[in-house]
Amino acid sequence: DLFRGITREVRFSADAAKAEMLRAFEILTVVPPGALLVGDRLYCSVKFFAELTHRGTYGVFRRNKRLLLKKVKRLRRVRFRGGVLEDILVEAGCGATMPKQTLRRIRLRGGRQTRDLLTNVLDPKRLSAEEALCLYPWRWSIERLFFDLKEVLNLHRFYAGSPNAVAMQLYAAAIVHTAFRIAQARAARDHGLTPEEISP
Repeated sequence: DLFRGITREVRFSADAAKAEMLRAFEILTVVPPGALLVGDRLYCSVKFFAELTHRGTYGVFRRNKRLLLKKVKRLRRVRFRGGVLEDILVEAGCGATMPKQTLRRIRLRGGRQTRDLLTNVLDPKRLSAEEALCLYPWRWSIERLFFDLKEVLNLHRFYAGSPNAVAMQLYAAAIVHTAFRIAQARAARDHGLTPEEISP
């Protein structure tokens, strides 16, 4: 859950060598239609966008610079947060192994920083460029979740070697983490703070 920084569902795979992207494709089978996924460059591929579109789900991902893009049409160009915000319709991919995907490229350039996102939400009324740019940093709440699981709840060390025991430790840590975040949120609310301002 991007906004709460907690796990909504945990799936354990005993095959530690299985690629993250293969697991992501498996998980898409349970993601409800209309959901919006936010992720890093790994998920910014023609194949993943094609699967999302096929399933009626959406994604906002940081642009993978290896992905070939061809500009189709500029939808908007405005000043935003001291920089220049461009919303561009693009064709992604070369079409050799996968059909090209029509996507929106949302790019904010200002000073030394550039934020470059791709999404398959083609209607700016459903997801504006400004909303996508404001939403993307929330991905760090998930990174913080992984940090808390590993460091605060000591999940970087497993206490048994069998897959079942490791799975039980993982599920227990996820449950404890959720309770921990709820307590953290209540304490923060009582003191007029955000949960992130309280040290784990």
